[in-house]
Amino acid sequence: MKLSDFAKGLETFSHCMHDHLNQANPNQNIIFSPLSIRVAAGMLRMGAEPETATARELDDGLRFGGSTVSQTGDNFEEVMSAYDPCQILKMANRLYIMEGHTIAHEFERVLDEKFHSTPVSIDFASGTAESTINSWVETQTNNKIKNLIERGSLSSDCRLVLINAIHFKGEWAIRFNEHMTQEDEFFPNPDTSVKVNMMNQLDKYAFADLPHLDATALRMNYNACNLSMVIILPNPKSDLATLEGNLSGVSLETIVSAMSVVKVAVQIPKFKAEFSQELGGIFKTMGMSRIFSDQAEFGRMLEPPTPLTVSKIIHKAFIEVNELGTEAAAATAAVIMVRTMPAPEIHQFFIANRPFFYAICDNTHGFLFVGHFTSPPGESTYKCDKCGPKTSCKKCETCTKCK
Repeated sequence: MKLSDFAKGLETFSHCMHDHLNQANPNQNIIFSPLSIRVAAGMLRMGAEPETATARELDDGLRFGGSTVSQTGDNFEEVMSAYDPCQILKMANRLYIMEGHTIAHEFERVLDEKFHSTPVSIDFASGTAESTINSWVETQTNNKIKNLIERGSLSSDCRLVLINAIHFKGEWAIRFNEHMTQEDEFFPNPDTSVKVNMMNQLDKYAFADLPHLDATALRMNYNACNLSMVIILPNPKSDLATLEGNLSGVSLETIVSAMSVVKVAVQIPKFKAEFSQELGGIFKTMGMSRIFSDQAEFGRMLEPPTPLTVSKIIHKAFIEVNELGTEAAAATAAVIMVRTMPAPEIHQFFIANRPFFYAICDNTHGFLFVGHFTSPPGESTYKCDKCGPKTSCKKCETCTKCK
């Protein structure tokens, strides 16, 4: 695996975004698409005036490195074109513009050529704009992402909405046998266990022991487009928080290069996860605050140039992992207002019965989806001052959760 500079920037952005999402959503299952967020925000970057503080903040925050805006556009066009023929990954962009307003010619050209997006005129004050946009997103994500834009969140002050939608549905190259799936224990923390449907397989996989991370890693390929899921599992004496704290200093390329194909007894839970986050606060924490202020410099978006500001950046994602494969989807919206045999086989064990980190990625462009699994949906693990870690409500005098 040899990642491009664009993919390395995406990886850095992924880890940073993941850290902030962890802080904002403790003890929750997380799934997001750093690629979707970066594409939507990349379209936003194309509308920023050159050599301005707005452009510099976006370049730094989105980890575009030293690329010029033209090179950044070319990188996105390469990514969009690379996935066009892929049957298991679908990505689409769309720009909605308020009726009666004109998109700037150069901005329209860049979005068309580099992001494969054409503008659609809409009346944001009609009361039906949200449902129109949501319907398009649902269509692009196999009905997995619903209600991306909440009713009443668009108004006559809205000028542009930039949307990226991404959907992935891949079958494992080595399928799990459904008859081998059985209920087993999963430990959200060392003192708590819950029952999950655990999938089982014994076959050859890319596997690595990662002593510097106190973890092991497994790579499970999908049957098309050089895509795979990489799961990184902390060792029993470590934990997910420690692992994720160290991951930003280790590249995916390094982890994959440490892997070798051996026979592995694999156990991973079947699971679904849905996740939603308004990213405005996180973007600000990552150094991209100007776009939300009356100092935002987006003079390249409309003709004539109009003072614009971003009101919100919305991201939703979904994933399902089962015996056949994985289905994942995400969408990001940036709403812009008037002021994105030869040798003996080694038999290893990879038993994911505790919280783990995972990513869906490819050999060239890196992370497509990133997340971690902490507990089955519906199990809310928390710590009671008196009772300790809990996953169910048993009333006691001191537990604020139970009150």
